[in-house]
Amino acid sequence: MTLNAFTIDLEDWFQGLTSTNPHPEKWASYEARLEDNTQYLLRLLDRYDVRATFFVLGHVADRYPALVRGIDAAGHEIGVHGYWHEMVHSLTPELFAQELDRAIETLEPLVSRPILGHRAPYFSINRHALWALDVLAEKGFAYDSSFFPTRNMLYGYPEAPRFPCRLEAGDTAEGLRSDDSHTCLVEFPVSTARWLGVNWPIGGGFYVRALPYAIIRAGIRQLNGQGQPAIMYMHPWELDLGQHFTEVTSRERVTHYYGRRGLEKKLTRLFQDFCFVPLGRLLDAVPA
Repeated sequence: MTLNAFTIDLEDWFQGLTSTNPHPEKWASYEARLEDNTQYLLRLLDRYDVRATFFVLGHVADRYPALVRGIDAAGHEIGVHGYWHEMVHSLTPELFAQELDRAIETLEPLVSRPILGHRAPYFSINRHALWALDVLAEKGFAYDSSFFPTRNMLYGYPEAPRFPCRLEAGDTAEGLRSDDSHTCLVEFPVSTARWLGVNWPIGGGFYVRALPYAIIRAGIRQLNGQGQPAIMYMHPWELDLGQHFTEVTSRERVTHYYGRRGLEKKLTRLFQDFCFVPLGRLLDAVPA
């Protein structure tokens, strides 16, 4: 059976909303729901013996160190999701390096295994921010999972590779280049299926909530039939049926709230139909 990867972006609901995310000075005034949602998700993963990669926001680790220790103790992989959940393409290389340093310094004392992976908030490493790959390689990361090879209203990198690959961490301003003699970083793009010549997002989040499960299953089967793993993602707040925030944009009302009620059932079927492991388990399988 093909091994796929299940990943979680560990952030609270107000850190995911684009209307509240830019105002960290207000975060303390919002209802914190991350701990209960994450514990609920951990029990679901444990029920089906799924081990995942949690990309943890540095601010979350500072506020909930016991939660991060518990995730690590349960056998899940810990990766970096920035510190303040800022768009990488809006930062300079220097500011991005500072974000990484602060997040790593917060996370490393809490986990028992090396931190290998990174995911940019909002999948915000695109063709305008390929310099970030150089910074990640310089910081010693083994892999990144920030490419979303499609386009939506908020993010996307349609020209990105669809499958896991090894990238050269140099001269990225001219575009991505693979180098068989010297590979510095593995990229795990979020999964898309290819139908009618178009990349269709199936990898998680809103798309798993909104699409019929049969489409998600068919997309993963397509990838596995091509010898490729599916890279899936979600957030703990997507399982939260009790959280409501009225001051949202019209887009957020759909992208953040639609389909939550049916998500657990879809995840249950997903975990029964496919085999999932942390992203770090897939590193050696990526061709050189």
